[in-house]
Amino acid sequence: MIRIVLPFLLALASPRAQTPAPPTGELEALAAKVETAHRPKGPVPRITALRATFTVHLLDPTAEQRGQVDLAVQFLEWQRTTNSKTTALVRYQMSEASTQVVRGLDRDGPWQIVKGEARDLESADSTQDLEAFRQHANVLKQLVRFLSPGDALRSLQEPGPVRTEDLVIGREDKVACQTIEGRLAEFPMVRKGQADGPVAVKFWIAEPQGVVVAVDVWPLRDGKPDTRAGERILLQELKDRDGVLVPLRLKHLQSDAEGKLRTSTEAVLVKLELRPELRVEDFDRTRK
Repeated sequence: MIRIVLPFLLALASPRAQTPAPPTGELEALAAKVETAHRPKGPVPRITALRATFTVHLLDPTAEQRGQVDLAVQFLEWQRTTNSKTTALVRYQMSEASTQVVRGLDRDGPWQIVKGEARDLESADSTQDLEAFRQHANVLKQLVRFLSPGDALRSLQEPGPVRTEDLVIGREDKVACQTIEGRLAEFPMVRKGQADGPVAVKFWIAEPQGVVVAVDVWPLRDGKPDTRAGERILLQELKDRDGVLVPLRLKHLQSDAEGKLRTSTEAVLVKLELRPELRVEDFDRTRK
């Protein structure tokens, strides 16, 4: 059964004007605090592979399509030996109503299976399918990114000062947070039409626990944040899985033309296996 979530509006805080970077020690202290909170049993190896099952609820009442999509996915961070470039390999099976679709990204690029035949998703007649794949794959990439939020904080460019603010969720709920803003060279936005390019970003870190509970992201246009194309990701129901704090629910909100946020999608993590033994060949489009 599809769970209906009423849309609500939130004011998306405008990205700050550029400010001098804080002392390195302030950012590192915050990153270390977050890392400790998200590693409740102590340090663990970085996660480079996983299998998961998601249920994605499409909640935006203004969207052309609404409903529910089930995704069975696998992910592997693969490093090419020729140029040391890291590629996020993805393969998933999507079930929607009575339809099943298999898509992925292997060492040669994005693909999908159509009538039992593997086809390139970068062809001219696959534009909509490629956009759907990018959005679904980016939900998975965000989950992987949020499994190591300390590393994400350390990768901030032009970081601003650490501030104290309340994160407003819905009409009444408030979470006392520390926040920090900056820029990232790339970020996998779920919003339709957004490339994984440079972004302005704001991390919301709940106090006193030190866990990341939300991330605001704005694509950069001519070096400036586009407040009308922003995205907020709420990290909810954080649970310990093999020594890693995992958000079992990722709720996405997208800003409208006035910069206000509306609920867009909600991805619920049904199953998760961290660090499975996966090979590059497991993502090939020719694999049965």
